[in-house]
Amino acid sequence: MIDAALLKMGIAELSRRIAGREVSPVEVVDNSIAHIEKLQPQVNGFITLLFEQARDQARLRERAISRGEYLGPLDGIPIGVKDNLAVAGVTATVGSKAMDDNVPAEDAEAVRRIRAAGAIVVGKENMHEFAAGGRSNNRHYGAVGNPWDIERIPGGSSGGSGANVAGCMTYASLGTDVGGSVRFPGHCCGVVGMKQTFGRASQRGSLMTWQHCDHVGTLTRSVADNACVLQTYAGHDPLDPSSVSIPVPDFSATIGRDLSGVKVGLPKNFFFDIISDDVEQAVLNALAALQTAGAEVVEVTLPHLEYARSVWLLMAVETAVTHEHLLRDKRGDISPDLVAGMLAGQFILARDYIKARKLERVVKEGFANALQHVDVIVTPTSPVVAPRIDAERITIKGVEHDLTVDRDEVMGRNTYIGNIVGLPCISVPCGFGEAGMPIGLQLMCRPFEESLLYQIAAAYEATSPAKGKFPKLVGT
Repeated sequence: MIDAALLKMGIAELSRRIAGREVSPVEVVDNSIAHIEKLQPQVNGFITLLFEQARDQARLRERAISRGEYLGPLDGIPIGVKDNLAVAGVTATVGSKAMDDNVPAEDAEAVRRIRAAGAIVVGKENMHEFAAGGRSNNRHYGAVGNPWDIERIPGGSSGGSGANVAGCMTYASLGTDVGGSVRFPGHCCGVVGMKQTFGRASQRGSLMTWQHCDHVGTLTRSVADNACVLQTYAGHDPLDPSSVSIPVPDFSATIGRDLSGVKVGLPKNFFFDIISDDVEQAVLNALAALQTAGAEVVEVTLPHLEYARSVWLLMAVETAVTHEHLLRDKRGDISPDLVAGMLAGQFILARDYIKARKLERVVKEGFANALQHVDVIVTPTSPVVAPRIDAERITIKGVEHDLTVDRDEVMGRNTYIGNIVGLPCISVPCGFGEAGMPIGLQLMCRPFEESLLYQIAAAYEATSPAKGKFPKLVGT
């Protein structure tokens, strides 16, 4: 019998019970595995299941805790890991058959840290191939279904991670975010998705697409849980040149504080230019809730964002370089649309690459200036709720958009900016739209101010109409 109440429990409550020996890591892991076995055929959130390894680890943690060797809030907690993050001795496919022989010898640094804290990895999670898209409709390992509606996408590229957290198959999942790949699944699946400041956490062991914009990120069912997980893997890694040596604060310390004196920036341009009615209304309602909680809303302008799509050519070039050997040796194992993109990336001129880097700098300066006047910038995470898996077009306010051509201009237009500027960004559920699908509110703030982001996100979460809601698949 699956214990649905145990599955829905937050990490703070569950860890208290594990620490007090009211429930054992073995019971928790067995309960999660039974639930995964039930939902995996529908959701398809995993590529590789690690049940035996997870049970072995649970037994070790149970014995250690019985000796008084409790490691902290992640001890005995089942988590998932996106399949482009290394787990020692386990295939890391990056969502492609071209990588199905890739078996890392050691954990990614973020994975090592959460496992050292007692977290138990139950599986490697399905994703969009090479983290190069937002649908997680994987040609090799099958499409990931959204637990709120199996016929709709879970977002991407960390689609399995978002779906597994929303479906209560994991209590948290580690994903990666290069253009919104943690926050967009957060929006689609009604969970919290966090991309911390670039350099706050190690990238080592992440099979990256775009080195200077890629982030390990966390998906959880609450803001407090998210802060707990980031606390575990944040911090300087001397073996990662992109990692910044800066003190890590207690991210949870600000949760519960009011918003008196907090200034919220509402962009007048770009972020609301393409948006569906249901998403727009949910975000406006969220802004009103922030004001009620004590925040002041101030309009801001972020210059040059109309040209920001040009920065995507940086990713095109880096993708072509990263996967050059696979394009040469295993082209037949890569989806044709990705092959076309990789080939195109090989023909981008150095002149245009440098122009894109200059534009990237200008966009960063615009955000830096705006954040001198406000504490946080608030936007919709995405302009639309999760579309159907087979959708090729979507109509927004009478305008039809071809999702096979301008996906990033529609579903991902509000998230990739955060990767360009490297700022911490979080998506928190703010309600439901068309067909009862979740909607996310995105918040961005100054570098290394994740604690402030958690404070504001938690204050809003307490009043969100999405609070305490679960997909029907989870059970009662």
